[in-house]
Amino acid sequence: MSHDIKKFKFLKKLIGLVGYKLIDKDSAKVERSVEKYSIKVEDFLFPLIKQKKIKKVIQVGANDGKSDDFLFKFLNQDIDAILIEPIDNAFKKLRENCKSYNKVKCLNKAVDLTNGEKKIYTLDLDFKDYYKKKYSDNNVDWLNVLSSFDKNHLIKHGIKKNHITSKKISCITFQEIIEDFNYQDFDLLIVDTEGYDCNLVNNFMDKIDLKPLIIFEWINAKKIEIIDLLNKMKKKNYHFLKIGRDLICYQKNQIFN
Repeated sequence: MSHDIKKFKFLKKLIGLVGYKLIDKDSAKVERSVEKYSIKVEDFLFPLIKQKKIKKVIQVGANDGKSDDFLFKFLNQDIDAILIEPIDNAFKKLRENCKSYNKVKCLNKAVDLTNGEKKIYTLDLDFKDYYKKKYSDNNVDWLNVLSSFDKNHLIKHGIKKNHITSKKISCITFQEIIEDFNYQDFDLLIVDTEGYDCNLVNNFMDKIDLKPLIIFEWINAKKIEIIDLLNKMKKKNYHFLKIGRDLICYQKNQIFN
């Protein structure tokens, strides 16, 4: 074994011990290329909606209905949906975008573990021009998707600390939504809440005795919370399919019957 190989192996082991991993650049490029051609969440949902296996939907964190959203293109006059968005300017666009769908209801609230009010952080609209220049994009409405109960989540994604504003919003529980709208038979739950996803899905598992198809964003989860949640869901016969940053959680009869 040459001195260089020994040195590389020692370095690789040392880096591993402190929590990092050497990744071959070509492999990373190949992975990104393959992902472009891989199945998307909408490819998974389309046949289920077409076969009317999905007729009632609850979406938490709907934003404006279009930005970074795979559900909107499937909305039609036959689908019942409750779309929930706490940020006012995003909610106004959501309501406008969905006005032609009679069975779609838009709620200007946040979903939480309990009722009441809670502080949410979002981009201060006075600083939109800064991000238009930063991203060379005249439309930065998509930055609303970063709104979160956690201020650090926005900072982590490139929003300057002094560009963040907050407000108290009204919160509603899953129990309330299901009872108020008579949604005991809904088929699909979508959760995209920028770091709060595991908390909400975990709460749903504990409080609601229903087993809809569930899609949530896993990428912001902590390792221990995602493992605990998946173990809990597995005990309730859920199976899992990871597509990009989303995790599809399903019962076999929802897909294969």
